[in-house]
Amino acid sequence: MAYCTITDLKVHNPKRTYSATTTPTEDQVNELIDQVAADIDNALQSQGYTVPATSPTNFVEHLKWVNAMGAAALAEMGMFPESQVGATPHGNALYKVYKDKLDALRRGEIPAALSPGSSSSPVASFYTEMADQDGFPEPAFRKSSNDLEF
Repeated sequence: MAYCTITDLKVHNPKRTYSATTTPTEDQVNELIDQVAADIDNALQSQGYTVPATSPTNFVEHLKWVNAMGAAALAEMGMFPESQVGATPHGNALYKVYKDKLDALRRGEIPAALSPGSSSSPVASFYTEMADQDGFPEPAFRKSSNDLEF
């Protein structure tokens, strides 16, 4: 389930039109929207969220913005496939913001005010920090009672 529509995407690319005869086509842009939504859902699932996210409203609105930003960047790149990375300065800027927001979701950096299930508490975990260079986070609690750390 996508978090945005092609209308939401057009806010970021107001000078672009998408139809059956444009590159990319309107159908291709809708596919990009779905692909970006899948990336967002994967990032949320990696942090233990049930997807698609449906509440709270302000969190879903944030995801709609991220979805629209990512799909707008990819649509801009598709419009100029012969160009270097990002197609245009506008496409590069859109893509950078999208990737930064997606990476933040992957790291669990969701502002407390946007956190699902709570309007005042941040996203929590039973780990003390994010994954180390081996890909494993340090647990807050250990199996042995001699190793308990708080």
